[in-house]
Amino acid sequence: MIHHRAVMAQIIVAALLVGCSCTSDASAKVGYIDLKRLVRDSSMGKEARKQIQALSQEKEKAAFEKLQKIKQLKSELDEQNALLTENKKRDKLQQLQNLNKDYKRFIADSKEEIAQKDRDLVALILKNAEQIIKTIAKKGRYTLILKDPNVLGYLDPEVDITNNVLKRMDAQMKNGHFKISKSEKP
Repeated sequence: MIHHRAVMAQIIVAALLVGCSCTSDASAKVGYIDLKRLVRDSSMGKEARKQIQALSQEKEKAAFEKLQKIKQLKSELDEQNALLTENKKRDKLQQLQNLNKDYKRFIADSKEEIAQKDRDLVALILKNAEQIIKTIAKKGRYTLILKDPNVLGYLDPEVDITNNVLKRMDAQMKNGHFKISKSEKP
């Protein structure tokens, strides 16, 4: 399926390039953006990464505390096992099972929350980059800007406009035009 998509993308881009060169006397101007680099290297991307790391650390701390409660209850159960009545043992075991379930649910929910926050921040970064890409495309008179150069197999590094987009994104973030806040969503 992935190979099929790559082949289709190559055919579409080739058709676009041929179509552009046939309808115009000037040659087509092509650029490409490395979206992974935009997310990784931009100021917004670095700020987003800090937020994700902070959220992850917060969740890890809470998970550690929950695990400590489980270990403590298990230790109490082991130490007092001979002294407890059957009803008390059953209650403690039920408590332990509930804590284990709660811990596992917390881990799963935390992973999903972190992944969702990451997706939201990446979407926000790409949304802000899109505005800059359009401006660069219009000013630079680009016929086509590719967002996934890997689909084609090879593109000349000369047509990589990622650094230009990064510089503009960072400048706009520095000037306060783009912000990543803890609660912001695209």
